[in-house]
Amino acid sequence: MAAAADLTLKNNAAANVTFSVYSVNPDSVEWVESGATSILGTSRFVLTRKVPTDKANGVYRIGGKLTRPVINGTTGALDGTYTATFEILRPAKLTVADADELVARFKEAVAQAIVKTAAESGAIPT
Repeated sequence: MAAAADLTLKNNAAANVTFSVYSVNPDSVEWVESGATSILGTSRFVLTRKVPTDKANGVYRIGGKLTRPVINGTTGALDGTYTATFEILRPAKLTVADADELVARFKEAVAQAIVKTAAESGAIPT
């Protein structure tokens, strides 16, 4: 198993944003945005897992949550927080190749313009 390490995510301007390891627990890891100017305005990413009782036949649950607080430039108050979550259900009997295929398709689905439009305005195709 890999050790927890810093993550680099691209922002909307394609610039790197570094997230540093904040906490590591047996079933979750949390990263916080490096260089954030306030605790209130710090973005976070959390990766979690739930291991089934029957590790050979059960379903693993992998979850993620990314938050991005928006601070008012005039008042310094929190205007709101954008949050994205996901959950992957991985039957233990399936192969790594099957998981790779799901992750590849998921990344492409989230990158679609219809997802961006829905996030911006709430509109989905009709």
